[in-house]
Amino acid sequence: MNKPLKYGIFLFVVIFFIDLVITLAFSVFILGEPFTLFKYLLTTLVSAIIVALLISFLVVFTSPLFKDFLTTWRTLLRLESLSHPLLIKLSSETPGTYNHSLNVANLAHRAAKSIGADSLLARVGGYYHDIGKLSYPQSFIENQTDFENLHEELSPKESTKIIINHVKEGIKIAKEYKLPKEVINLIAEHHGTTLISYFYQKALEKSPRSKGNDYRYPGPKPMTLEGVIIMLADAIEAKIRLEKNVTPTIINQTVDEIVKQ
Repeated sequence: MNKPLKYGIFLFVVIFFIDLVITLAFSVFILGEPFTLFKYLLTTLVSAIIVALLISFLVVFTSPLFKDFLTTWRTLLRLESLSHPLLIKLSSETPGTYNHSLNVANLAHRAAKSIGADSLLARVGGYYHDIGKLSYPQSFIENQTDFENLHEELSPKESTKIIINHVKEGIKIAKEYKLPKEVINLIAEHHGTTLISYFYQKALEKSPRSKGNDYRYPGPKPMTLEGVIIMLADAIEAKIRLEKNVTPTIINQTVDEIVKQ
């Protein structure tokens, strides 16, 4: 069920129960005994006036919220289209990241739907979570060709800085394309404060005194169900994609391992 419909049903139920309570209250305190047509009409009239005032109050004070709600929903529907200019740019300049994002979006959508989270937001967040990689595509393994790895010429700290920066770049690009704040938040949170373990291990090999905090994403951690789902889908898809022989057992083990991390 979409958000505007949920909002409309909620408003209807609230107004219905307000009307019911007011009508019952006036029936008890005004009708009494003996029952007369005049008292019945008076009760109905007073109840109708109060309910009308309450409805007007609800509409006036909730319409800005409803407007934002509807605007965000419509924006997400536009962003869901694979013909969006930003997704076309992602597919042409970073094809590996684009395919990864499609997989993450599909996983996130199905997961969100299964637990009652916002499946549309999860799908859109999956599409756009890695747009920051547009700034330096070849720095990420899914876009590297001919076994060329730019990180072999960089120190672990330099590599980590580049990897972490794709989140900041993603937020910057999202704002340039005027993506809604809900999607920007998912971009900012999709790695949380996780450790970039590959480069941290390489740093430890060179210097056992290397600090783990130097190899962590700055956060913030996901603050919504959709954010958590995208974080997990992103990590799981990336890990399984590197497996040569994928089996149900490997998938289950990978999911368990990443959730525990």
